[in-house]
Formats: sequence, structure tokens, C-alpha cells
Amino acid sequence: MFDYGIDGEVEFRDDNGQPSGRKIYVQLKSGNSYLRTRRSDGKEIFDVKNERHLSYWLNQPVDVFLVIRQTDERTGEQTIRWMNVTSNLKKRSDKQSRQIVFDGEALTMTAVWTLRDGYFPRKSYS
Repeated sequence: MFDYGIDGEVEFRDDNGQPSGRKIYVQLKSGNSYLRTRRSDGKEIFDVKNERHLSYWLNQPVDVFLVIRQTDERTGEQTIRWMNVTSNLKKRSDKQSRQIVFDGEALTMTAVWTLRDGYFPRKSYS
């Protein structure tokens, strides 16, 4: 009934497998109604229903990732995609717009590892 707040957090482990304190928050959405295709340019849009969500996400101590699960109506196949909504909101020019262009990538183990590796610089063994 209430859809306000962060749905979860992911804490990454360091290269030694120890908790690092480095984390992200996730905002979860499930269903085909969360994205629409904008007629003017064909981009997928996530409409933020309440303006306070924008400032809430921007004021978190770590980045918030918007995670959307959808089902292909023809095949029944489910997809889960994600994007860094904090980064998106900080970069965009129209700070007041409640439309977010959703350019999420598939949420896969490779995507999670790539993000995790960004927190821990690779050691040089040369």
C-alpha cells in the first residue's frame, strides 16, 4: 500500500571476502506498468509519481539503483533491469522533471561484479 523508502541494500565484500561497508541501495519495481514508451523519441520513461521521491533518492548516503522486473506479454519471459538513478538525477539538466529516462541494463551477475569491481581497484602484480 505504501511505496516510499528504500527496499534494500547491497553491501559488497572486499577482495579478501570481508564486508567492506561499501554499498548501494535498491528501489524495486515489479510489473509492466512502471515503464512507458515516450512517443516523441521512443525512449522508455519511468514516471516518478511523487516529487518527494526525487529528493529522497538524491539525499541518500549511497547511490540508489532502480530495479524493474517486467514480463514480455508475448513470450511470458521475465527480465530484470537496473540503473543508477542517483547518477541519472545528478547529471540531468531538468532537475524538476518527474520523468526518468530508463536506460537500465540487464541485472546479471556480470553487471553486479562489474559494479563491485569499481569499488575496489585492481591490484598490480608487476
